[in-house]
Amino acid sequence: MAVAPQEYAGQGGDHPARPVLGALSSALVALTDSQPERLWALSEGEVVGAVRALGELSATVDAHLVAVLAEAKARGLGTGDGWGPVDWARSLAPLLPLRTLTDADTVARAARDPRLGPVVEAATAAAAREIGDPDTATGVLPVGKAAQLVRFHRSVAGLADPDQLDEALGTLLDGATGPRGLSERDLAICLRRTGDLLRPDGLVERDADTVRAHRSLTKARGPVGLSRYTLLLDDEGAAVVDAAVEALARPHRDEDTGELDHRTPAARRADALVDLVTRAVSAPDGLPRQARTTMLVTVPLEVLQRRARGAGLTLTGDVLTTDAVRRLACDAEVVPVVLGSRGEVLDQGTAVRLFTTAQIRHLWLRDRHCTFPGCSKPARWTDAHHLVHWADGGRTDIDNAALLCRAHHTVVHRERLRGAVVDTRHGPTVVWDLAPGSYDTRRFPSPGARALPGPPDPERP
Repeated sequence: MAVAPQEYAGQGGDHPARPVLGALSSALVALTDSQPERLWALSEGEVVGAVRALGELSATVDAHLVAVLAEAKARGLGTGDGWGPVDWARSLAPLLPLRTLTDADTVARAARDPRLGPVVEAATAAAAREIGDPDTATGVLPVGKAAQLVRFHRSVAGLADPDQLDEALGTLLDGATGPRGLSERDLAICLRRTGDLLRPDGLVERDADTVRAHRSLTKARGPVGLSRYTLLLDDEGAAVVDAAVEALARPHRDEDTGELDHRTPAARRADALVDLVTRAVSAPDGLPRQARTTMLVTVPLEVLQRRARGAGLTLTGDVLTTDAVRRLACDAEVVPVVLGSRGEVLDQGTAVRLFTTAQIRHLWLRDRHCTFPGCSKPARWTDAHHLVHWADGGRTDIDNAALLCRAHHTVVHRERLRGAVVDTRHGPTVVWDLAPGSYDTRRFPSPGARALPGPPDPERP
């Protein structure tokens, strides 16, 4: 028999010893009495600690929510009497964001599928981990990522070979788990690429043709005299537009006054698109007067040569079929970054102070955004930084380089922070020692550098 949500209203406060329920009641009381109006009394270190603790608490709550919803489903509490599982839970917890509840419900429904057992186990791991212990965080999978994996599995389970699907799911789960795992955006890109690889080539190309046929541009009236354009593009078309618009949408100072660019990102993109169209229609014979936009597409050599299955990946995360990459390479300035190829010289040694265009492209593809911890400014808004300074003997090559946005480039030089390129399971990654003066303590190895003078020896005259 289904149980209506209102039958549970107000229960739980009188059962402090009951599993989960008692701890939740105590936590609610503790947080209610936490005096948030006196946050001004905290030191900077305590504010940082509060943010970290809230992040761990949020992950723990999400994991408990999955476990509780799975238990409710096993008992049939969310069915019958016209209640859907999400609506039933929302009526009990109306303050929960719909996406959080939907993701948790998606993972909870997967609890009965043994093939998805590892995903559910990783999603609920935060409920039992020791708070503040970094070792226990390596096996934790955020519920949002777990929901992505569950939906992916269900979407391709009827088309893919079961053994190949299980292997792919294990690889994706391993890459998404832990604090340094793939972001939701990058995981979504990987899921799309994996889905294409698990399907026959003919189906992938046929679907790409079908989507391309539905490109559209419509115009409607917008607010306060504005016009609203709705542009629908496939991955190939989106990659071309993104590359062209981003090249002109970077913030810049006013040439006359020197003031910062106060336009919003959306306004800059709109102005860039209008600028592109203006240049195109005013050019003789319909040809733009500027250099053609360069698009970078990463693709394995054997895939480009059709000796293996795969796809191309742009900087913005669009997945292009092999045919699309080959076609764009014929009629647009596309740089196919062929993995394994030695077509471009990337090691310039110490004789050259500035990084070459080829090296910058390589860094865009490796780092993808500003490498300073927590910063996600895109690669096109960054500068190439010498990890070991050129003046100190650092070489101008990619093993001694990292992308930094202008703000964090200033911070790194001002605080004399040291970074290094290290090999991880996700490939070369830039890590930073954020202790002020770490550049002078030589805590990291000096990649690609000549002899670097260390800090002065106090015992030497």
